[in-house]
Amino acid sequence: MKSDNASSMHSFKLLFGTLLLSFFLLVPCTLIFVFFPVEDTDSVSKVNENQFFVDVASFESTPDEEKETPIPSTSLNLKALDFNKKVDAGLSLYRQPFSRAAVEWFYIHITEDRDVALAILEEADKNDIPFSLAFALAHTESNYKVRAVNKNKNSSIDRGLFQLNNKSFPKLEEEDFFNPYVSAKYGMSHLRFCLDTAGNEIAALAMYNAGTNKVRNNNTPQITLNYVSKIVSYKDSLDVLFAKEVLAFYDNSTETFLAQK
Repeated sequence: MKSDNASSMHSFKLLFGTLLLSFFLLVPCTLIFVFFPVEDTDSVSKVNENQFFVDVASFESTPDEEKETPIPSTSLNLKALDFNKKVDAGLSLYRQPFSRAAVEWFYIHITEDRDVALAILEEADKNDIPFSLAFALAHTESNYKVRAVNKNKNSSIDRGLFQLNNKSFPKLEEEDFFNPYVSAKYGMSHLRFCLDTAGNEIAALAMYNAGTNKVRNNNTPQITLNYVSKIVSYKDSLDVLFAKEVLAFYDNSTETFLAQK
């Protein structure tokens, strides 16, 4: 009988100990769950290692009433860069026969359109414009859609890959605006003019969007800052992805080429 009582007492102690240990483990786990919730990965924007780009927003026209509030030109001088001295790694690789195909491959996957990618690469190269800047501009202007159209409040129309304005380019036929090679030719040429005139990336992009005179006369629309911010953000993402997907395989040869410059 005593043996049975001892056995029961032992079982009770074992059960009680197990419950007590479970309680002490449960309490800290509960506190961790309450005060340090697990991050919802679906809500976080990331660059997937197996994808070529992240933020592909649909093309939308900007409400005209948002374009009326001017901002001081000093707000545009945030990232002054000397583009005549800056050598872009993408341009360098594109200009070397053994690595040109890799650059083309990267941007064809980014745009999902061979003609769009080759048109931008060709004209950006001619105008010494960093590829990531050129593609970021095209993405923000049209989301790489060659037939994108936006009607402005002043009755003018922006068309094509780089949203060329019909009043600014009166000699172009309507279908010319939708030709990616024609759009890239005039878009890159105008961006080069803006870069040379402004002297830095931010003001140049503002001029491309709002016009040279508005930027010079402190009459740049407030919405232009948002426009410039989108371009810079996309450009930075492209630079990171390009470094990972392409530049990493040509680091030594690129550095040697840049040193020769």
